[in-house]
Amino acid sequence: MLHVVRADGTTFRAPPSKVGVEGELYTRLDPSGAKDRDIERWFSREIETPFAGALAQLLTLEGIERRKFPGHGDPVKRKEVQELGFIVGDYDERMPLTVPVRHAIANYLAALVVRSPSYLTKLTDWHWANNGTSGLPVDPAIFRGFALENMLFLYDVYREAIAGGYINLMIADCGREFLFADGGVTAREPWSKRPMPFDLYAPLTPKLAFNVLPLPDAYTGGLWISRINARGVARFNRMMLADAKSFVFSKSPTPLDFIAKHLGVPAPSPFGSRWIDGRLETKYDRSRDRPL
Repeated sequence: MLHVVRADGTTFRAPPSKVGVEGELYTRLDPSGAKDRDIERWFSREIETPFAGALAQLLTLEGIERRKFPGHGDPVKRKEVQELGFIVGDYDERMPLTVPVRHAIANYLAALVVRSPSYLTKLTDWHWANNGTSGLPVDPAIFRGFALENMLFLYDVYREAIAGGYINLMIADCGREFLFADGGVTAREPWSKRPMPFDLYAPLTPKLAFNVLPLPDAYTGGLWISRINARGVARFNRMMLADAKSFVFSKSPTPLDFIAKHLGVPAPSPFGSRWIDGRLETKYDRSRDRPL
């Protein structure tokens, strides 16, 4: 059973199968008005089924390889990373994966972005505003159909970017859990003109989450592994709560005060990035951060 918090602060418990289900979200109507569920079936067959096998492998956390860092690196950067809630050790950790397994993960993450109800609504609104009707009455389902077609195109765009970027598997090495919300995934607004077109955060289990950084020359042989402490979990939970609309979910009893404080509140964005001589430079600006 999951603990669920509504936007008004009230709570209830429910099984996962009863939480966050929005029926027929991806159902199109054909010209006769009949329902066309091809997209739903395609997502189930091509994305969810392959990812189930990949997930079973990830949950074991087996096969993680360690490589000792030369020296202790830049002490300033090391301190910044620690401030952000990452546990910095003496080893670089990676989980090698086969190409099919990594592709199944990339496909799943791309689908999370475009299958978000808010994302589909955004696409539908765009088509409504930009496809003129000359004042004639038009069934809203037509614009929703345009949006669904656009969604499939954008799925391919995101899938390619994610598959070629860094996919970081974060492990909550503390007593706190990653929270889930009805937004499902947090993507800093795609598609930007920054050196990094977007970054993406998606909780996987109460103790595991994905963070994607689509950068050139990324490690694509598997997953990066990061271990984070309670401060880091809180930081990523704020990102999830910023995009929450109606519900927040957790396996353990929910931190009600934390949720009330951060629900719907934009998470701080204290990072900047730029290209310098062909390399990405990132900067952490404490003045743009907020206390947890």
